[in-house]
Amino acid sequence: IVHGENDIRVPVGQAQEFYDALWKRGVPTEMVVYPRAGHFPGEPKQILDLYAREIAWCERYLQ
Repeated sequence: IVHGENDIRVPVGQAQEFYDALWKRGVPTEMVVYPRAGHFPGEPKQILDLYAREIAWCERYLQ
């Protein structure tokens, strides 16, 4: 689960609740909260990190 700290559309608490529910059910789950980010990361380093995480997820679960 990736989330922006300052997301006004979806509060970070909702993402945390979703993460907790998945974790309690034994679903392999990670959560990353990007500081200063809104609904989508806007800083270049954050965007690169997000894309690297998405590629790693695809390589792990889609092969």
